[in-house]
Amino acid sequence: MLSILIPTYNYDCTDFVRELAMQAEGLHIDYEIIVCDDASPEVSTKERNRAINDRPRCRFVELAQNHGAAYCRNYLMSQAMYDNMLLLDSDLMPCRSDFLACFVQEIDGRSVICGTIKFRLPENKKEVEANLRYVYAAVREEHAAELRNRSPYSRFAGFGFLLPRCVAEQVRFCEDIVTYGHEDTLYGKMLNEAGIPVRYIDNPVYHDISDDSAHFLSKTEESLANALRHREKLRGYVRILDVQERVLRMGLQPMVRVLFALFETPLRRNLLSNHPRLRLFDLYKLGYICRLDHQMKRNKTF
Repeated sequence: MLSILIPTYNYDCTDFVRELAMQAEGLHIDYEIIVCDDASPEVSTKERNRAINDRPRCRFVELAQNHGAAYCRNYLMSQAMYDNMLLLDSDLMPCRSDFLACFVQEIDGRSVICGTIKFRLPENKKEVEANLRYVYAAVREEHAAELRNRSPYSRFAGFGFLLPRCVAEQVRFCEDIVTYGHEDTLYGKMLNEAGIPVRYIDNPVYHDISDDSAHFLSKTEESLANALRHREKLRGYVRILDVQERVLRMGLQPMVRVLFALFETPLRRNLLSNHPRLRLFDLYKLGYICRLDHQMKRNKTF
């Protein structure tokens, strides 16, 4: 009845699988849980995850080569036994004891059903304010289902969603995207183009943030590079790309690049400080993507 599919990379998800299995058993349904490791280099983490094979109806699959999140999700869907598939990131934990039940009762055989996300942030307010990743998560990512349903395709995120086999076979993740960022953005676009209904329910998972400000900034830069590499596929679905293209059409990109060269250091100083500001983060992203666009075109490194 339900295949629970979890791609993972360097993350111990044994507690997550234990909780999901307990909830599934309580529903008295046919189910399976498949965890796919995308060639994690951390041997100790893989060894812990191998214990998943000891649980009934659960298995841990190890890929010999790293292929990226898109491939891993497609692979998991191809391995699923049941016609309803729940894809979940590995670094999560259900907020509710009826997490699976809420998804199961929404199954209609044609729609993609998405949950919501909550972040377990430190209770110390100063600690939260001092981490760019915490600040960004609290303001930009914790959205209720009602808000997400206003623009379901552009807000699509792959951390937790349920889909029927007919949709999984019709719309696959684009495996051209192998580095970090936007494979789920593109999937939302493809669902829209295929006319697949997408709706959100207030069924949250907890996500524990492990990134510090520097790591989050580095991942943001990688995501911006990925957006540029796949510009044609993502146009209209990544806001910073749309802004950069408007800047380019107006002939302002050279000016933005010069200003970014002048202010990159103070911008980074703020973003890595104890009081990072999201408005400055937006300016940093615009300057960075304008510079990167110029470099890619000059070096033809698309």
